[in-house]
Amino acid sequence: MHLPICTFDAKSGILCPKCESKIKSGYLTQTDVKISNKLSTLGDKIPELDKATLVHVLDVKGDIVLVVGNGNHDLLRKNQLVFRLLENELKSKIWIVEDNSSSRKILEELFFPIKILMVNVVWLPDGSKLTKVIVPGRQTKRFPLDINQVKNVIKEINKMEVIVEFELK
Repeated sequence: MHLPICTFDAKSGILCPKCESKIKSGYLTQTDVKISNKLSTLGDKIPELDKATLVHVLDVKGDIVLVVGNGNHDLLRKNQLVFRLLENELKSKIWIVEDNSSSRKILEELFFPIKILMVNVVWLPDGSKLTKVIVPGRQTKRFPLDINQVKNVIKEINKMEVIVEFELK
């Protein structure tokens, strides 16, 4: 896996001066380093990781958000075996989004496996905006996502305020 820190640093746990300067400048965080260390050891268990690129890692209220390179979302998220192995090894709920994606694509990636029916932007009188996401069905205890955590992740990644509505067919 291509990591935000050097492969040697990820495997050894000791940062070179170049990677250390990335942390001091704020380009990388300690979470990036910690998750890079864990992912570097998972390459033997999960061969699909060798094809992926990790750009950045965020910690959102205990959940891990992996920002991956373009085209890597499907490789890691839609393969349930790979995704479950990642969650078990990292011991956390994992969210995967692609770097430099549109707002709509980020929403679709975070709501996966739920299909989004519609996304509307609502402009408020004070000049701020809300994004309204409409999904099919209704929210029950069996709904596969925690809507509040999805909102927190979206706010952290894209600085977007989101309202989720359910539409019955």
